[in-house]
Amino acid sequence: MSFHSLKYAILGLVTAAAISPSVAQQPVRAVVADMATIVGARDMAWQDCVGADHPGILLRPGNLAQLKLVHDELGFKFIRFHGILHDDMEVYREVNGKPVYNFDKIDAAYGAILNLGMKPFVEIGFMPHDLASGTKTIFYWKGNGSPPKDWSKWADFMTAFARHLEARFGVAEVRSWRFEVWNEPNLDGFWTDGNQQTYFRLYDTTVKAIKGVDPALLVGGPSTAGAAWVPDFLAHAKAVGVPVDFVTTHAYGVAGGFLDEKGEGDNKLVADPGSISDDVWKVRGEIQADWPGLPLYFTEWSTSYNPRDPIHDDYLSAAFILDKLKKTEGGAQSMSYWTYTDLFEEAGPPPSSFHGGFGLVNREGIRKAAFFAYKYLNELEPQALFSRDPRAILSRSDSGFSGLFWDYTTPDQNESNRPFFRKLRPAAAAPSVDLKVTNLKPGTYRLQVYRTGFKANDAYSRYIEWGMPKDLSADQIATMQKLSADLPEADANVTVSADGIFRRTLAMRVNDVVLVKLEKSTR
Repeated sequence: MSFHSLKYAILGLVTAAAISPSVAQQPVRAVVADMATIVGARDMAWQDCVGADHPGILLRPGNLAQLKLVHDELGFKFIRFHGILHDDMEVYREVNGKPVYNFDKIDAAYGAILNLGMKPFVEIGFMPHDLASGTKTIFYWKGNGSPPKDWSKWADFMTAFARHLEARFGVAEVRSWRFEVWNEPNLDGFWTDGNQQTYFRLYDTTVKAIKGVDPALLVGGPSTAGAAWVPDFLAHAKAVGVPVDFVTTHAYGVAGGFLDEKGEGDNKLVADPGSISDDVWKVRGEIQADWPGLPLYFTEWSTSYNPRDPIHDDYLSAAFILDKLKKTEGGAQSMSYWTYTDLFEEAGPPPSSFHGGFGLVNREGIRKAAFFAYKYLNELEPQALFSRDPRAILSRSDSGFSGLFWDYTTPDQNESNRPFFRKLRPAAAAPSVDLKVTNLKPGTYRLQVYRTGFKANDAYSRYIEWGMPKDLSADQIATMQKLSADLPEADANVTVSADGIFRRTLAMRVNDVVLVKLEKSTR
């Protein structure tokens, strides 16, 4: 049994049927939603932040349009991306050995984000060429991961950076941002020095410079791959007396490593039900030992770290996302999905309409199945109701009920992701959900039921049926937009009698996601 399953078993929140290996043979999942059993506000870590590529592409109209789409429909609050100090941003150069700063493009990028109603989660990196100690780069757009050649110049640069942001965007605004020192320094592709102590020096120098401008600015790290280094990082910070306002790290759902720069490898989905969630609870335990209450932000997570993995396009991803988010509730304060769009260039420009890119939407703006996991989360009510079902989220407001149900079943893969998820995979039947909502106010309600799964908000299966063309025609794009329009499968008025009970049986298939909404009529 995974750590997470054990945790819930101890708390008494998982019934024997829910964790039994024979659950697939059970004909029904009985779910009772008692409108009187409010357990508090819903966990919203999923909505805190979402990832992107680099700021250069965020200045492009297409990327901004897709960012507006995911912000408006999914509600993400922060956005995090690599390379704010990359040479494309023209922020740092030296003339006769003296630093020259130019924050114009940074202002444009952050200004565009703020104009959409979001905030920057500032990932500090990569190293500008004129300040870099090495020449090795990573990605199509050539990010330099070396330490600074002059630590004093780096400190002055960070001071000027923080001072400029407060002058340009206002002290109160920038105090609401977060500053994360570097990205995945435990991987030599991102930190070419390869030395933990050198990263700690980078953190110390950076946090002292930023807090020297304003002690209220929020700074954290170590932003590692694979939930690594956290005990060492916190022990170092405690020993030398540098502040840590939050911890960041990353986790993905495949085995084989932590980085595939060009998307040339292949991976396989980890079958362990504790994948990702076990990392969250491990790091939470490491923090609680000496820094209780310190926020934990997973600033990257997804099914796969490979930017060309078709699992990102597959309908399974919706149920995967919900399963992992449910299991991490209370463990992290942010679960930042990597990423919002396939307009993403780490491995080069998107090579085809569906190419296994990280995004919730593809390069043409077609909503993938994964998108609807977040859409349904965003449409739930604000108050959480008690639930014994580990694959359900129940919620209420003063005007009604909403519930989210899924079947996450790890497929029996006899091959790696790339061949497996490039085949049409019809979904078998799964145990149906017998939903009973109690303590409703009598009256008339509007019932709506939405579904995502095989051939339901599933443009990718149609793409496979079309032979996976490199480029979609205008007519094909229009067809896919209709296929992912999220039309309700049921929309009707229902009457709740004096007993305050509503019942509904929901047919389920493997890796289906179903949203049920009951809204009381005001007439």
